[in-house]
Amino acid sequence: MGFKDLEIKKLIKNTYPCECGLVHNPGMERIEISEKGIEEGVNFILTKAKGCIMVISDEITYKIAGTMVIDKLKEKNQDTLSYIIPLKNNVAVVPNESTIGETLIRMPQGIDFFVAVGSGVVNDVTRNISYHLGKKYVVIGTAPSMDGYASSTSALIINNLKESCPGQVPIGIFADIDILKNAPYTMLTAGFGDVLSKYNAVREWRFGRDLNNEHYCEEIAGLIWKAADKCSDSAALLKQRDKKAVENIMEALILSGIAMGMYTNTRPGSGAEHHLVHYWDVEYIKRGWEHPLHGNSVGVALCVICRLYDIVKDKLPVKVMDIETEEIEGILKNAGCETDPKALGIPEDIFRDSIMYGHIMSTTKYTVLTHLNKYDKKLLEKCSEILTKHYYS
Repeated sequence: MGFKDLEIKKLIKNTYPCECGLVHNPGMERIEISEKGIEEGVNFILTKAKGCIMVISDEITYKIAGTMVIDKLKEKNQDTLSYIIPLKNNVAVVPNESTIGETLIRMPQGIDFFVAVGSGVVNDVTRNISYHLGKKYVVIGTAPSMDGYASSTSALIINNLKESCPGQVPIGIFADIDILKNAPYTMLTAGFGDVLSKYNAVREWRFGRDLNNEHYCEEIAGLIWKAADKCSDSAALLKQRDKKAVENIMEALILSGIAMGMYTNTRPGSGAEHHLVHYWDVEYIKRGWEHPLHGNSVGVALCVICRLYDIVKDKLPVKVMDIETEEIEGILKNAGCETDPKALGIPEDIFRDSIMYGHIMSTTKYTVLTHLNKYDKKLLEKCSEILTKHYYS
């Protein structure tokens, strides 16, 4: 049995020399998603922290779980500090150089251990800072909204461009299932859309392998696919905020992050759908707009890229994995996710341009957008026209 078949708590206990030529290390010690997730997390932190603990949250996650975590830590470790990332003009916190810099400026010297209480932005900020300071960290999740919990990189906005910046894997991920299931529903659908997009990520990775002899690992791809299956199987129960469905989605998000961390690259977990979303996000930031939650955008972009493949798959130089567009859209709708960029609020001009120029969002991942830009720009332009007409007419 390969490691792709292991349950997540067993998976993180070992390193795995692999037939692909790499040694895969999950780099994590503990995962606990349950009614006692926060309590278990606090106990774990207290066994690992040898000095001052810094708990980082935002104004929302501080109220949801931050106060509870801080109070429980202070019962045993008085040297526990808190920093709440502030809102700016009532706009959601952006993980950019300003947020990173201000967080560091407000922080005293001598921090021994970091705790992130939140989901995407708080985790990315804490991961990056703890990495540069050479300190370990744990995350207390508050919503099953994105796949970055177990990532080794931070998605940051630098000079108005989205970059994967150096970071580290948290040594533990903990969450209270009751907090997760009661998160705003848009955050649940965001997590669902983010994980479901892994089907296309694996397709794109295999495309790169077959066309360019790109390095590929069947075991890591298997983990990613298993995460997507786990998510897909929970679609019908998500609207009911079923505990098991929410737990499955949270585990799927963590599992896909672990897989990317074990590969030390995000290649296994993102493809052209992420190129589109990053393009949308950057254009929104340029215009001073608040963009949709990442995973909700990714779910929509997955549908777009599936339709693009339907247009071009017979014109590509290698056979690509077949993913049924209608099936993907049906799974997303069954979970209450959006599938249409216009309904999501993406302006027509940004959408049209993202098909043409989304490939510039990554110079390292070879996707169908990369290929068409390189070898058949007329076909790429035709795709842009067809897809824009389909969604915006």
